[in-house]
Order: sequence, then structure tokens, then C-alpha cells
Amino acid sequence: MFIRSNTLAAPLEYARSAAPRAPGTSRTLHVLALLTAIATFPLICMGGLVTSHHAGMSVPDWPNSYGYNMFLFPPSHWVGGILYEHTHRLMATVVGMLSIAMVVWAWRAQILGLVGVGNVFREADSEPKAGTGGSTTPPAEHEQNGQDARHATHAGDSTAPAELSNWLTPERYRWLAVAVLGAVIFQGVLGGLRVVLVQLDLAIVHACVAQAFFCLAACMAVVTSRWWQDAPDLSADTRGRSLFWLGSATVAIIFLQLVAGATMRHFDAGLAIPDLPLAYGKLLPPTTAQGLAAVNHVRAFDLNLDPVTLTQLWLHFAHRIGAVLVTVFVVLLSAKVLRKHLLPGLVVPAALLPVLLLAQITLGVLTVLLRKPADVASTHVAVGALVLVTGFVLTMRAARLYLRADRQSCQNASSSPSYAGERSGVRGGIASDE
Repeated sequence: MFIRSNTLAAPLEYARSAAPRAPGTSRTLHVLALLTAIATFPLICMGGLVTSHHAGMSVPDWPNSYGYNMFLFPPSHWVGGILYEHTHRLMATVVGMLSIAMVVWAWRAQILGLVGVGNVFREADSEPKAGTGGSTTPPAEHEQNGQDARHATHAGDSTAPAELSNWLTPERYRWLAVAVLGAVIFQGVLGGLRVVLVQLDLAIVHACVAQAFFCLAACMAVVTSRWWQDAPDLSADTRGRSLFWLGSATVAIIFLQLVAGATMRHFDAGLAIPDLPLAYGKLLPPTTAQGLAAVNHVRAFDLNLDPVTLTQLWLHFAHRIGAVLVTVFVVLLSAKVLRKHLLPGLVVPAALLPVLLLAQITLGVLTVLLRKPADVASTHVAVGALVLVTGFVLTMRAARLYLRADRQSCQNASSSPSYAGERSGVRGGIASDE
């Protein structure tokens, strides 16, 4: 299944499996999951523009827009901050519709079974096909023979990418799709309540949940991909577990950094410390009322900036400390992969992470030095989301390679009646896209 290169510097390679996709997955499901994740990125960008332009309350009602149905709101009214807020809502609808389509496709066998369509296709499949020699072998026996052949093929193969080494059973794939839909509904309600209740705290939570949803959508795209099915089981290599834990710590720190950034942005602390790399010429910002008064004097008469509070100062400073921590962990994670784990699926995100981090640091510096232009600050938010989801994908793939899967449950799922029904009904007659 996989071949190790003779040179230590060369990546480990494994062949693409000819086995069918794991139960519960399909190419269409993967495409829908991928489109959902891709559409989430411009949605986050638009959310950043809403915050940067202080347009969160530009459309003060929800779910309507100034009394209009959201989809019938005249484009002639899309001016100023209304443009950013209204297009943000429309893009959220696109993500929601893609999530619904993904859930419908993931549950299509059960939905069609409820209306009796699945039985029609199973009866059609039981009829002898032209060119098969008029075989009268019962479908159940065909299915059992196919399972026996697959199990025999994979006997003794610890890297089999089909049912035996798959992480998720069909039920888990379906419920993961439901979780994506539930998350996007929850996120939409949060955004609406932020408008209706005029709560700044909800705006911060809304921004943070957006980043978590991006990871969840990426999770669905990863586990339905062909790479996930074909990847070998390297759990015997205990060194790989440390890579997973380092990746998990990196993702957690990046997420906390994004939380600090969202809080800082919504509390207008982006320019609380307007110089780099020091804070008003010192290593630490002031901690006393006297020091704060001196800082605000400088801001008012030398920098022509609004006064700040100690909370704003330390929020900004915490974000800078977080940037240092993220840099350390990203460098450690990428270096570990590129030195010791040159595997397909890990190399690209590991090489991409430092590039995104460098771009993110540059954008952060420009945001401060240029006094927070809206486009630069919003791009800073967007690239931060890319850093998070890249680290998340890398960590998920490390888990797939190095953490032992629940093989027995997956084997049972592959021989379950519901899976047999999917293969004989939906896959055979409705739309086989594997």
C-alpha cells in the first residue's frame, strides 16, 4: 500500500487505492463539503469588512432588511455600510444553502427510503441485467460474496484504506453533515440577535464562532476526501502521536489568538498601541492611571488619536503576545513535519503555514503603522482564518495517519443492513458517483 523511499529526505508515498469509497461517502458529498468550506472564507472576509467599516448596525432589523424580504431588498439601497452588512447576509445564505444540500445528499438513502423510492430501485437491481448471463444469484448473496472478497483482499494488510481502516462509519458522516448545518443555523441566529438586541458581546461571539465553523466545514471536506480513504495506517509509529499533539496545541493557540483579535477589534483597541515593536517607547504598556493619562496626552497632542482605557491597551498587548506564541508553535509544527514527516497530505499545509504566518504578521504591522485602513485590517482577519484552518487540516491528517482508528466499528458498519441497502439501492439505481 505504501512504499518508503530509500532516502530519508524523500517523502513517503502511497498508491491510490482502487477500492470503492468508504461507506457513507461519495464524490458529490465531498464536492458539497468542499464548496461549503470554500464559501465560508469570503463570508469571513465580508464579516471583517462589516466590522472594519463599523457597519454591524447598518441594517437594524432581522431577518428582514428595512422591512423588505432580504432577497427582495432593492440594490439601489445598497449604499454605505448597508452594502457590507446586506451582502454579508446574502453570502451567509449561500453557505446555509450549501449546508442544506450537503445534509440532503448525505441522508439521501434514508430520505428516499421514507417515500419508498429506495425500494423501487432495489427491486430493479434484483432483476437480471442484460449481458450478465441471466444470473439468478440473489442480491444479498452477491453482496455477501463482495464483502468476503474485500475482506480477503485486505487480510493482513494493515494499510487497507477501505472500511477496515476508515475512521468514520456512515452514520457519523451523516451526523457530521447535520452538525455543519446546525452550526451555520446557530451562527446565523447569533448574527441576527446581535442586530436585534444591539449587543456588542454577541458580535464578538459571532466572530469567534465563524472561525470554529470554518474548521468544522473543513473537517467535513477532509474526511470525505479520497486522501482520507487512501491514507495508510501508521499508528505503529509512536513518534507520529507527538505531531498530532503539537498540531492540536498550535490550533488551540491560533484560535485563542483570533478570539483576542476579535475582542480587540470590537472594543476599538486596534490602535491602542500605535508604535512597533515597543509600547509608547517602553517594553510594557502602562498599568496605572498616571501612566494612562500620560499615554492619552501623547495620543491627543502628538498623534491626533482618541483616548484609550487600560483595558484597550492590554487587549492590544495581549494580541501581540499571542502573535509571538503563534509564531513559535507554527515554526515548530512546520519544522517537525518537513524534517521528520514528509508524507503526502502533510507537506503542503506544513509548507503553507509559515507563508501564511509571514503574510499575517506583515498585515498586522501594516494595520498599526497605516492606522488601521479597513481593507488591510479585513485582509488581516481573512488570512488569520486561513492560518487556523490550514493548521487544523494538518492536524486532522496527522490524526488520520498516526492515531489508531476504531476498526471493528467500521467493519461492522460496512456489513450492516443499512449500508447494504445504500449499496444496492441508492448506489445501484439512483446516482452512483463514486
